[in-house]
Amino acid sequence: MIALLAMVLAGCLAGTGLLLVIRGAMSPAPRLGDVVAELHRPRSAVPPTRRQRLDTSFERFALFGLHGRSTDLAVCERSPAEFAQDRLVWALLGASAGLLAVAARPLGLTWVSVPVGLAFSLVGGVAGWFYALVDLRSDAVKARREFVTSLASYLELVAILMAGGAGVETALHEAGLIGRGRGYRQIRAALSAAQARRQGPWQEFGALGRRLGVQELQDLEAAMTLASDEGARVRESLANRAAALRERDVYEQEAEAQSKSETMVLPVAAMFAGFILLVGWPAIAGLSAP
Repeated sequence: MIALLAMVLAGCLAGTGLLLVIRGAMSPAPRLGDVVAELHRPRSAVPPTRRQRLDTSFERFALFGLHGRSTDLAVCERSPAEFAQDRLVWALLGASAGLLAVAARPLGLTWVSVPVGLAFSLVGGVAGWFYALVDLRSDAVKARREFVTSLASYLELVAILMAGGAGVETALHEAGLIGRGRGYRQIRAALSAAQARRQGPWQEFGALGRRLGVQELQDLEAAMTLASDEGARVRESLANRAAALRERDVYEQEAEAQSKSETMVLPVAAMFAGFILLVGWPAIAGLSAP
């Protein structure tokens, strides 16, 4: 019985395959003109859904006050949707204190009235909403500093590879494959874009610098274009630029550390004054007592 079922199944499969082969052989092939016309046929635009319209409206509202700060989003590798989510999170965090005070009032855990709590939540939400801009700018400054550090090491690697006999293009691509991190990832993307567009790497670096707001990349484009025009050695120019970026990075870090040390003087002085007052208060009280 099992053998008979297997034979029937095999026959059905064989017949189906033979039928498909005959149909494919007898059906006429589509003409090339019809295929090209189908490719160029205008498609009707699909109307956005309600969820997509709401997301687009919210992103536009969240990007309010971000004029001229698209470079900050680019250097931090954040999309407008991610920044909109960040602003919403900061607004909720700012409004959470007032909302918790209002929610805890029926339990007798707070004495804040409902209007006052709602006012605090509104002020905190607005403050959190605009604090997201400050947070983005702070992250952008850190990201640009990290990128400059990566750029300095990248230029040093390029100079070393060129000293070993590699060409300019080879050294640029091989040095980009050595490093890790956000800066090297963006440099590799710029090199890939330059190779795909058949443009020079320096022009693509300049475009990347304008997109990220990194002035060092724009200066690199101008210097390398000038060096190529004058026939100067690119390796020495890259090594000198890398050394200059290193020195400036060290100087900025030292200045930042010095400023932080200066800001710690006031808290330490206040703690010392409080300690002196705490120790000397009994004596002062004893002298002033009748």
